[in-house]
Amino acid sequence: MATGQERTRGVVRPFRARIVRQECAAQNVSPMFDALQPSEHALALDARRGHPRGVDPDAYAESAAALFVYRLRRGDDEHVGVVGEVMAEAFVDGQVRGHEAVQPDRVEALVHRFAGAPARSELVALLHRAGPGVAVAVAETRRSQPVIRFIGADGLEQTVWRVPGSVSRMLSKELSAAVHYIADGHHRVAASLREWQLAGRPSDAGVLCVIYPLEGLRLSAFHRRVAGRMHASHLLGFLSNEFDVHDIAHPDEATGCFGLYVDGRWFDASYHGVRPPGAAGLDIAVLNDEVLEPLLGVGAQAAARLEIAPALTSLTELTQRCDQDGGALFALRPPTLDQLMDVADRGEVMPPKTTYFDPKPYAGIFLR
Repeated sequence: MATGQERTRGVVRPFRARIVRQECAAQNVSPMFDALQPSEHALALDARRGHPRGVDPDAYAESAAALFVYRLRRGDDEHVGVVGEVMAEAFVDGQVRGHEAVQPDRVEALVHRFAGAPARSELVALLHRAGPGVAVAVAETRRSQPVIRFIGADGLEQTVWRVPGSVSRMLSKELSAAVHYIADGHHRVAASLREWQLAGRPSDAGVLCVIYPLEGLRLSAFHRRVAGRMHASHLLGFLSNEFDVHDIAHPDEATGCFGLYVDGRWFDASYHGVRPPGAAGLDIAVLNDEVLEPLLGVGAQAAARLEIAPALTSLTELTQRCDQDGGALFALRPPTLDQLMDVADRGEVMPPKTTYFDPKPYAGIFLR
């Protein structure tokens, strides 16, 4: 295991890769996913046998080892991070901390895909607690000429700058001394660490990451909808045992544990029980433990009635579904960053489908 002095020198370091050519960027850079469908798993196995998945090496140019600044922007909304290689050891010694559990079958599928070469690099998104020097270094780098700038198919402008050598050393040192939190890419990290272990845990192995300041990404929630008839009087009576429930005119007025839509009306439900620390005290954990499991039970029958919708889904669409089948919607807010870091610092994981970050970094800028 690296010593503290070694960790400061090189936990986050410049990396060598090929970078997509400006004229080829729009065709080779695309949204990134860390789950594979069965058909994609088969393609991953083909890649392992030496048949890469449609990657055109000629679309990429050689690049010396470097750190890069990467920006996603739409209008005035921009998200800027530093792309670097993070030592694999940092993910197991606690300097990089996660908050989600992973599914073994998804990890195995990614291991097979990663075994193919060449591969479009899929960036793991981290959040950092670093000092002000990072912001200064990023600002200085952005004053230089970008390596590439293009508009993706979804309208996101993507820009990449190469960090100058003198700035890179300072930036690497400050980021290497920081604690980092996985925002997006828990399965990619698990697959990369599995490959690292199979290779004998080489000391120079790393995971390619884009590292954002804590406020650098949006934290969003997943809502829960129970399909099928839910009698409002029964549900509200049940909730009154552990929650203070009152009418609200609009879901934005909800300030409690969750907003509830049932029988054409919105309610705010505030939990008056004692919340345990860590993951067990999150709003979604309270909803699961105090409401959904007692009402629906567990198992396949309960899962068939429970719909999970990301916060990007229109609440109007979800409430219309409730109006059609008599169901109920539980609208949640995302946990705070402080809650996320507390869960990660405790070595715990959040319940599945608690939160997600956006925008996600894109795949295909780098070729490894």
